[in-house]
Amino acid sequence: MKDEFLNNEIWVLTFGGGFQRANVYKNLEVSKDVRKEFRNGLRMHIEKLVEEQYHQTVSEKTHIANIRSIEDYSKTTQFGDVYIPINFGVAQKLLNLYLKYSWCSGRINAVPVHFPVDRLIQIKLNKEAHKNGLKLFKLKPWTQFEDKEDYNDVIEFAKEVRDKKFSGKTLAEMELEIFTRR
Repeated sequence: MKDEFLNNEIWVLTFGGGFQRANVYKNLEVSKDVRKEFRNGLRMHIEKLVEEQYHQTVSEKTHIANIRSIEDYSKTTQFGDVYIPINFGVAQKLLNLYLKYSWCSGRINAVPVHFPVDRLIQIKLNKEAHKNGLKLFKLKPWTQFEDKEDYNDVIEFAKEVRDKKFSGKTLAEMELEIFTRR
């Protein structure tokens, strides 16, 4: 019961963070039942990916493919008249948030390959870059990432920051160190 409770709370945070600025619903008057059914399907899809693959470290290529599978799943469900299909930015935020919370709570042991990309972490990365004499990164709205390119730009920039100041840490460990709530 404790594990189920914790997982439900993780999903509250994951959907809150993943949908907060994404405007995924076409109509704000969508019933709670329809929203719940959509979120439950998405949740089951992501949980299956995590259960099958993320108890060990996955490659970046596999991780990107899994983000794409979330995008694809949202396009093939029966809710097309209710919501806007999830783009790459929203899909990465959902998967990366779920992995981060699951890792931090000890539900999975493998360190996530990436971290949730949003505006706040881009700002924090720029502050670290500035402190360490690196070129600054042009902020990109994560809710508008239509493909992996914008996301990869942030990840590559994060690797530069990590290599300059956080040597020996994974991207996920670095993000935890520089992340703070507003």
